[in-house]
Amino acid sequence: MREQFDEQLEEIRSDLVELCARTEVAIDCATRALLDTDRDAADRAAEVCADIDIRGRELDYRALTLIARQQPVAQDLRALISGIHNIADLRRMGSLAAHIAEVARLHHPVPVVPFELRGIISDMGVAATAQAAAAREVVRTRDEATALDLIWADERTDELLRKLFAATKGDDWLYGAASAVNMTLLGRFYERFCDHTVEISRRVIFVITGELPDE
Repeated sequence: MREQFDEQLEEIRSDLVELCARTEVAIDCATRALLDTDRDAADRAAEVCADIDIRGRELDYRALTLIARQQPVAQDLRALISGIHNIADLRRMGSLAAHIAEVARLHHPVPVVPFELRGIISDMGVAATAQAAAAREVVRTRDEATALDLIWADERTDELLRKLFAATKGDDWLYGAASAVNMTLLGRFYERFCDHTVEISRRVIFVITGELPDE
């Protein structure tokens, strides 16, 4: 019975790793759609995000079923409860990537991002993809040091968001209120995407140590 439980638990963790990998693809496609006015990339992002949601629902059910049938305790219970919360974070990450892609789709073939802000948005996309990849490694390895590194790395996205906000509020902003709103929303989408990777890392630390790190 224990061997079967361990196998099912490992399968859930493996599928969580794969779900993390799917968020990498989603945010990368969404960023390409945005910066390159690439309709195919937007469609691909939407497809991957829908897949994340479907897989997430199925994985959530399996984790709940395993808790109900096996009544795990200690670290196993922490792993399953944290996994359920992580699934919710990953599904939300998929939704955020889909929102970014949808902005690009709605404006296609007109570029959404003003030339002056392409560097910031590109950096935010790179940071988000890197944090999704780091979250995948954290879930795969359950390495506390890697999890802490991811948490500290989130400051980069916060810094980029501050720069973005400053640019849209500056006296030299030439693109009107609608563009400023779009850029603000996009910045928030990237920020929240990265925030979810931080929450995943915090929960992995909880699984390892039994304590949540300070926010």
